[in-house]
Amino acid sequence: MAPESKIFRVPVKTVSSAKPAEPQPLEEDLPPAAEVKPATVAESAAVASEASATVEPVRDYVREAPSGAVDWQSVALQLQADAQAYRQRQALRDAQRLAEERERLLLPFFDVMDNLERTLAAAEESALPAERPLYQGLALTYRSMCNLLEREGITPIATVGAPFDPHVHEAVAVVPGTAEQGAESVVVEEVRRGYRQGERVLRPARVVVAHPVA
Repeated sequence: MAPESKIFRVPVKTVSSAKPAEPQPLEEDLPPAAEVKPATVAESAAVASEASATVEPVRDYVREAPSGAVDWQSVALQLQADAQAYRQRQALRDAQRLAEERERLLLPFFDVMDNLERTLAAAEESALPAERPLYQGLALTYRSMCNLLEREGITPIATVGAPFDPHVHEAVAVVPGTAEQGAESVVVEEVRRGYRQGERVLRPARVVVAHPVA
């Protein structure tokens, strides 16, 4: 059986369906063109001078700026001053942070010094010949640690016989004073040694204070 053939219909635009073309005007219907006259040499020079007068040089414009304009030199000086102040503040913060970190490391070191002092005091009371080498070794270690603190600028706080100062002393007990000491409180005993670095108190000294007699 032969295959069935298919018929395709192609639309064809007829003359009746096409849009009629618009009529074009003839040359005689167009308006007459304007007559262009060449510019004279004087007119060209006048136009050029007018154009050059409207464009001002940049330097003259900047120099003749109004009084309220920005003074860039003052701005640069102010920025330089701000940068210098910022560097100084950063240096102060770094120094303070370094001092706080040093204090944090030294506080446990002071506890070791206290233990050595108590050990040396107990060894001096025993005075046994067999313990003399141990005592000498502990004394040498203690002197080395004291020299280390001294090299770092750390000194003990004066206590016994000094006037009581609440900024560097911490009173743990108060005893009656004598008439000879006058009207000020005096430190009569040191319970725990204190340390300072310059004007900075690293650890206040614990002391017993003699209060003046009324």
